[in-house]
Amino acid sequence: MELNPVINLRGLTIHVKEECQERRMLQLKKFPRLKIAVSDCLKGVECRYNGGHAQDDFVKNQLSEYADFVPFCPEAAVIGTPRETIRLVDVKGQVRVLGSKSNTDYTDGLQAYAEERVALIQQRDVDGAVVKSRSPSCGLERIKVYRESGEWFGSSDPMRQGLFTAHLQKTLPYLAVEEEGRLQDAWLRESFVMQVFSAARWREFMGSDPSVADFQAFHRDHKYLLLSKDEALYRQMGPIAAQATTANLHESLLRYSELFHQAIAEKGRRGQMINVLQHIYGYFKKQATAEEKAFFHESLEEFRQGVIPLIAVIKILQNLIHHYGSEYLQTQVFFHPYPAELALRSDTSAYR
Repeated sequence: MELNPVINLRGLTIHVKEECQERRMLQLKKFPRLKIAVSDCLKGVECRYNGGHAQDDFVKNQLSEYADFVPFCPEAAVIGTPRETIRLVDVKGQVRVLGSKSNTDYTDGLQAYAEERVALIQQRDVDGAVVKSRSPSCGLERIKVYRESGEWFGSSDPMRQGLFTAHLQKTLPYLAVEEEGRLQDAWLRESFVMQVFSAARWREFMGSDPSVADFQAFHRDHKYLLLSKDEALYRQMGPIAAQATTANLHESLLRYSELFHQAIAEKGRRGQMINVLQHIYGYFKKQATAEEKAFFHESLEEFRQGVIPLIAVIKILQNLIHHYGSEYLQTQVFFHPYPAELALRSDTSAYR
């Protein structure tokens, strides 16, 4: 008779653990609302030099379902719409922004706007930015720098970022930033979306007044996502979470945050992904049937060769989890890093 309270207590403990597990799984499947800074013209705003827009389907019709936008348009704010086109010009060794017809120097006004707007973007704690390609103010890469004569001689003359985007990345070096044109590439799009949703999860986590236990659970649940990005950084992050205490929690979170943002900024690599898939499969290699083992290894090789997409292999692993069970794997963010309807893991070219 004296054993009954102990049995009841143990039963209650198990029940509480199961409830906590279910609650955590439900929370992991809820995706945070993104905060994305975006060039206004990509949303369909008529603010380009010719009075038109450059509406982008991914930004306007897909990303907008999951994100609140923080808009910017340096040229419209400083020069107006419509306006003359501008270009980067090397003036006595200094890059300036000049009107292509009037030769008016707009650099100082654009720089002042960049400093003010980027400060707002930083204040809003955004998760990423989508900028307009080929823009002297917003372009991410390969923007021509002309000579004062108006000439540009290919490889003998420099190319750089637009003025606004250069300031944005200097201020927020680990922010996910992409051009709308580059986001047509399945590899770059998957990496960008993975990064912004991961950044948003960390932002919401930091805003939840986390405890040491919450911190360690966050790290545990992100194990395979982080391993798929950068194993060396993941190995540095583990001790920070493991050694966190109430006394050093704030400092530990700050140190972890920097490494976390570095890790999620890495592009997805096929080799690293295969390593993670093999690690996860290792949980079942003693339980799986010969047929299940053969099917997994065959599918993994097809993913390696680019014959099938990542999602096909992940579904095999999820089936093993469902069949054999694993509380640890059930809460891994790796399996649900962003909304499934984006279908980013269904493209064979999403990993290189």
